[in-house]
Amino acid sequence: MALDRQQKQQFQQRLSQWYHRHGRDLPWRRTTDPYAILVSEIMLQQTQVERVLEFYRRFLARFPTLAALAAASVEEVIEAWQGLGYYRRARNLHLAAQHIVEQHQGVFPDTFEAVAALPGVGRYTAGAVLCFAFGQRAPILDTNVQRVLERVFVKRPAARPSAMQKRLWRLAEEILPRGTDAWVVNQAMMDLGATVCTARTPRCTQCCLQQICHVAPTLQPQLGLFRYPDLSETDLPMVAEDEAPSYGGGTPPPDFAPRDRG
Repeated sequence: MALDRQQKQQFQQRLSQWYHRHGRDLPWRRTTDPYAILVSEIMLQQTQVERVLEFYRRFLARFPTLAALAAASVEEVIEAWQGLGYYRRARNLHLAAQHIVEQHQGVFPDTFEAVAALPGVGRYTAGAVLCFAFGQRAPILDTNVQRVLERVFVKRPAARPSAMQKRLWRLAEEILPRGTDAWVVNQAMMDLGATVCTARTPRCTQCCLQQICHVAPTLQPQLGLFRYPDLSETDLPMVAEDEAPSYGGGTPPPDFAPRDRG
């Protein structure tokens, strides 16, 4: 499906404004170090954010650089990962660090093909690293992003799951603005899906996308919700104080300074 310019602008503007008010402030969003971002993305596979926070800081304190992780033994890496579970992730992260040291002279690659070739890295993780570390206009599609896009835009799901995935990946790329704004929109879609547009109990009346969402009118009667009056783009609805998330504004986008590729 092709989106017109107005659809894209409304989606981007509403998400951006919501993120700056209600997004999460997370430590891996305060860096453009691709190694640190890769660590966070691997940890976040099958693990909730709150649990990852503790292990992320501890792991980077022990292995602060890509070279430090690559030089460690697999036993040391598994020990540092202890308690987080799914230990294959730790082994793959270790192998990825060694691969970068051996095949890229220790310089983190910045192309999709090279990042996606790292052990344990799929299409989503590669896109996340390229967008969040290098500022590239790279789409991401985790379960939260998929849910937001599907509810807002998809009127007729594809018959086959594989075809639906292809459609959503195209949509995830089409909806992205250029420049730093792509970082904001990707982060915002993840946060909105995790905190507002949830799988079982979406908070449609508190969603910045309610007025442009295809599914919201059908979800609201089921959940006993009421529409809020349409507001201007500069006065989007605020989350009620007693239901507000514990965070009060997303991490500002970083400054993607040119990198010395050695």
